[in-house]
Amino acid sequence: MSNQSNAKSKGVARKLLMAVISVIVILSMFTATTFAGILTQYEVELIVDGESTVVTTNEKEATEILSQANFEMTTNDKLDITGFTPGEGGVIVLDRKCDINVEFDKNITTYSVYGDTVKQALEEIGLTVTAEDKINYSLDSKVKDGMVISIDAAKSVSLTVDGQTTKYAIYHGTVADLISAAKVVLGKEDYTEPELTAQLEAGMEVTVFRVTYDEVTDSEKVKYGTTTQEDDTMYKGTTKVYESGVYGEDEVTYKVKYVNGEEAERTELSRKTVTKPVNEIVYVGTKAYEGSADVEANGVESYNGYHLGQVISGRYTHYCACSSCCGKSDGITSSGRRVYNGMPNPYYVACNWLPLGSVISVGGTLYTVVDHGGSGLSSVGRIDIYTPEGHAAALRGGTGSCTIEIVRLGW
Repeated sequence: MSNQSNAKSKGVARKLLMAVISVIVILSMFTATTFAGILTQYEVELIVDGESTVVTTNEKEATEILSQANFEMTTNDKLDITGFTPGEGGVIVLDRKCDINVEFDKNITTYSVYGDTVKQALEEIGLTVTAEDKINYSLDSKVKDGMVISIDAAKSVSLTVDGQTTKYAIYHGTVADLISAAKVVLGKEDYTEPELTAQLEAGMEVTVFRVTYDEVTDSEKVKYGTTTQEDDTMYKGTTKVYESGVYGEDEVTYKVKYVNGEEAERTELSRKTVTKPVNEIVYVGTKAYEGSADVEANGVESYNGYHLGQVISGRYTHYCACSSCCGKSDGITSSGRRVYNGMPNPYYVACNWLPLGSVISVGGTLYTVVDHGGSGLSSVGRIDIYTPEGHAAALRGGTGSCTIEIVRLGW
């Protein structure tokens, strides 16, 4: 019986010893783990929106450290870990994006910024506030999402785009910086005046020119030509339209360039004939006049209601170079040409209703208007024919009715 009792005692003692050893092992492991954890912790400075916080952590990822400090990131936030070394410490900088509204000249423009103060936010969008400007926030005020910053700037520039003109407080930089700050997107061929590289100046007016293209198809008249045919029944220098010309029609497609909605230029792409033009047929006189050289045309087709080829019923008289007929004896006409009795017949007439230098046909004979006369010669068709043979010959020529055709108007 005693042997059994000793055996039982030794078994209990062995179990107690094993239990104590287990507890000691567990405590050792816990202590080692805890001590190791303490040894791996380190301090990290978190700067979030300009405010500093120091945390103790054993995390290695910047996002985990921020989350540990209850700072959650969004996809629009900016994270700077250039000053952070995992496991050792340093600085983690987190800037959150805020939308601010800048009110200037009764216009409000929204900007997305990461600056922590009003000054930083304005500088970020390229806006410098001077001592002469008025602003509803102090420059060191914290930026808040949705805040409205009102500026009464002493200087400004204006930007005209898509028909709208907006004033902006003066910017440092170039026209390109202004375009960027105003969130204006330029097309491939859009341009500005002044150009994008120009430095901004107070009072500058910047205009955006939008360039677009379109294809336009138009119907266009095609000018007809002229075909001439000689006619020996008509006097030289006279013409008559025998058959009127007819315009043709083409269908033309253009590439049209527009600048700010206004057509600037067009380039022909294709042309298709719809109807061909019909030439005008003109008869040209070849019959020679009596008593005068050929008439040189001057391109004048009408004058004071008269036109080439016009036929007028008239009345003639005759005169010579004497003082009785002319009221003077020097023979100098209104055109400056001199006449005298006994000269070869120059085929001159005087009248007041046609310009000097005009040529008329009277009964197939050409006369040039070189002189003016009394009021009686102002009536349409009234002419006085110069007679170089003298006063008696002029009297014999007498007066009478005639048919006058206008061959040329003026010199």
